[in-house]
Amino acid sequence: MATEKTDVVIVGVGAAGGILAAELGKAGMKVIGLERGPRHTTADFAAQDELRYFQRKDLRPDVKRQPVTWRPDANARAAALGNLNYGNQAGGGTVHYGAVSWRFHEDDFRARSQAVERYGETAIPADSSLADWPLSYADLEPYYDRAEYELGVSGKAGNLQGRKIAGGNPFEAPRRRDYPLPPLFVDQSGLVFDTAAKKLGYSPFSTPRAIVSQPYQGRPGCTYCGFCQAFGCHIGAKSSILVTKLPEADATGNFKLISGAMCYRVNSDASGRATGVSYYGPDGSENTVEADLVILSTFIYDNVRLLLLSKTGRFPDGLANSSGELGKHLMTHINPRVFAAFDDRHINIYMGPSAQRHTVDDFNGDNFDQSGVGFIRGAQISVGPAALEGGPIGAAMGMVPPPGIPRWGAAYRDFLAKYFTRYVAMVAQTENLPYADQTIDLDPSVRDQYSLPAPRLTYDWRRPNERARIVFMLEKMEELGRAMGAAKVWRGPTSPGSPGGHHEGGTRMGSDPSNSVVNRYGQSWDIPNLFVVGSGTFPSMGSGFNPTLTIQALAYLTGDAIVNRYRRNPGPLV
Repeated sequence: MATEKTDVVIVGVGAAGGILAAELGKAGMKVIGLERGPRHTTADFAAQDELRYFQRKDLRPDVKRQPVTWRPDANARAAALGNLNYGNQAGGGTVHYGAVSWRFHEDDFRARSQAVERYGETAIPADSSLADWPLSYADLEPYYDRAEYELGVSGKAGNLQGRKIAGGNPFEAPRRRDYPLPPLFVDQSGLVFDTAAKKLGYSPFSTPRAIVSQPYQGRPGCTYCGFCQAFGCHIGAKSSILVTKLPEADATGNFKLISGAMCYRVNSDASGRATGVSYYGPDGSENTVEADLVILSTFIYDNVRLLLLSKTGRFPDGLANSSGELGKHLMTHINPRVFAAFDDRHINIYMGPSAQRHTVDDFNGDNFDQSGVGFIRGAQISVGPAALEGGPIGAAMGMVPPPGIPRWGAAYRDFLAKYFTRYVAMVAQTENLPYADQTIDLDPSVRDQYSLPAPRLTYDWRRPNERARIVFMLEKMEELGRAMGAAKVWRGPTSPGSPGGHHEGGTRMGSDPSNSVVNRYGQSWDIPNLFVVGSGTFPSMGSGFNPTLTIQALAYLTGDAIVNRYRRNPGPLV
């Protein structure tokens, strides 16, 4: 067994961990980062291999060796999830994600209070655990700005210090300055979507993305190759942690990355203080890192699992779980789709980044009156190809034919031949509410390649509030499809209750130790030298927006607090 000593150990060097490695390293702290997967280089992605990255999902956890199970309720038997859409390498999911980079709205940070003030207490489902965040948009705005400029985000401001800007998102919270880079080029799907949305009185705009639209900080601008989500960028235009913050961490001389390292326990002493972590090396050896500060920044399943596996006599229900809230309030985005196909025009959906090309925010968060609609909180609606990943093959496989046409035989062949280049898909990314019985725990029957219990999700989105939201958004997307002048408009299927994208919750942040796991900085209430950073800390989904930019802003916030406050006076940050 090998033992190393350091100031800080970071478990999971992805969207949050990479930022913290760079920030703490620059401050002179010695940092060891543990990453379960390998560390790639940009040159590794020169071959845009659809078989490897789309079909075999090489940049994600292997579902056989690193399984995650799901069941709709506590009485059902769990089955394996077949698609784990998060990262398994240095840089995490930022290596292969679509790079959509949203700031949350101001009211997203006070979703419960906002709903009560506008619609009354009874508007919130009685069984929902919806809560306000322990920080505000104003608290996070400087860190949003820093993430956009240090990483490289392309977009168009819609609200500069309270002044609305034409062409941007009129519903966005005020920002101190515009994006560092202009939006990516508009493609045909964006054009037809924008025209239809404006016809209906909505306010479409280019989705902000962490993809550089022109040369930036030594990296070339996007080439619009079409092989983006599910793929690593072959030129480094995607602003992944792999090409932004990890080189910065390396340059400090204070950072060491250990790849192929599977952490299985957070170690602690009799007083409850974290003393480091134990991990399996790539050769199966057992190793220990002793550290003054432990930071968990893996995906939410693994953060929860690691704390559950690290239970002690003081914390019999999981490390840092005196509140009993560990693993609760799981949330995911559900993505109902509507397809629109054209007889009179081609839509080059294979050009450029695939994820969410143009958006309307009119029905997201609390941007519209939800009186009498049967739900609270909404969804952003975006346009793009049917499959947001996988290049041309993925786009074809994701196009579900309309009713009456099977997915096989001559009818399917003829439909695909005609409409393969003549369709768009609209997606409503819905903000599902948190519920305390939607959980992450340890599966008693399924184990991974290290013989550790697999994470088990208990989750079913099909509640009255969520069903009503789905129906409303499907109708809005059908309206948009007809306004585009499409020859055919039809709905795609919805999931049978299973989790969607962008999983959040499990290590909720709050202002009260009795009902949360960590404080606003991701610091454990129980163990001040243990931090948990990532979307697991979110008390609500933050509207229908992708979580990554908020994860990154929170990482900057945590890094700033550690460097400028905790390091000088170790203890609870208040």
